[in-house]
Formats: sequence, structure tokens, C-alpha cells
Amino acid sequence: MSDSRAMILERVRAALAADPERRSAPPSLPAVLAGRPVPEAERYERFRTTLERVGGRVERLASLEAARARVRQLVRERRVGQVSVSDAPALEPLVQLLLPEVEVVVPAFSREEQLASEIGITCAQWGIAETGTLVLESARERHRLASLLPPVHVALLPARALLGTLGEALAAVRTSTGAPASRTITLVTGPSRTADIELTLVVGVHGPRELHVLVHD
Repeated sequence: MSDSRAMILERVRAALAADPERRSAPPSLPAVLAGRPVPEAERYERFRTTLERVGGRVERLASLEAARARVRQLVRERRVGQVSVSDAPALEPLVQLLLPEVEVVVPAFSREEQLASEIGITCAQWGIAETGTLVLESARERHRLASLLPPVHVALLPARALLGTLGEALAAVRTSTGAPASRTITLVTGPSRTADIELTLVVGVHGPRELHVLVHD
């Protein structure tokens, strides 16, 4: 370890020792993240319109069972041969709906098999109405490969999990001590997109080119 790095770490240790409250008090969220409150009755429509502006697709279903049936319909319409499914408990019955017509890849399969999947299916733990964003927590499901590698991502989101602002979502993914509840928290707003130096927009380079969100009551 270099002398300068050792000196910096020693200063950090000394500062924490001098003020024990710094180690336990949860960090306060900046006021800019609080956002303007979104009434609960308006959250779905706000989420839908915001996400659709950036190329996402949103549907509302009457129940979780209806959402799973809609996923099967999407798979059949596209004549998909292989899908990746996260290990979310809510998706276990869906696997049985898809078999044996479709090959189902689960998180235990290799990355190469995940790459060969045409649709990735996950749940989402939260939705943010003001930004049209999905929030996926790794402590609640193994979702990363299924949500990032296939060209199409389908996410099931409970209507009750729609929050108003980014600040509310950041508070929701923390424990009572202020620490993140999951090692990985993924925020998804629309299909993957990028632009080169000439500002030419390309969709689907670093992730799915399509995002379908099924909000279920």
C-alpha cells in the first residue's frame, strides 16, 4: 500500500472514530431526489405515459394469473423457441405454462444459454411513476442475465409496487439502517439505447431492444 493511500485511510478511520454517529445514521436523500409527489390514483397512468415516451410498452392486467397468461400469448405470437426466466416465485407457474412448447432457461443455466434466449422474463420489485423506471433487486430474485441478455425483456410489476418518485424508490430499497437491501439494484427505463459521437441513436446495443411491462392488480 502506498504511503498516500495509507494516510487517507488513516484519516477516514480517525474521522469515524471521532464521530460514531456517522457509522450508524442512514444517509439523508438530497432534496432534489424527493420529487413532486404523485397521487396513488395517478401513478399507473403517469408510469405508462412516461415509459412509452422512451419506447417501452405497458399493459395493465386484472391479476397475476392474467399477466402470466399474457406472457404465454406474447411468446406464442412471436413463435419463440427459448426464453430465460428469473427465479422469482411468482414466475414458477409460468414455467409450467410454457413447457413443453418452449425451452425455458433458468438462472442455473450457463451464460451462453441465456444469450441464446429470445425473450427474458422477470418480475420488478418497484416502479417509479415520474420516470417510467423499473427497479429490480437482486435479493428478491436472480434477474440480471434474464433482464439484460435477451433482445426482449418482459417484466411483471404489481400495481401496488408503483411509487411516485425516485426518492421513494431509493428509500424502499434500503434497510432500516440505511444500507442497501440488495447487492445489486438495477434501474430500467425503456429499451437499451446509445448514440455515437455523431449522436446517431441505436437501440438494443447494450441490452434489450424491447421492453414490455405488464402491470397487474
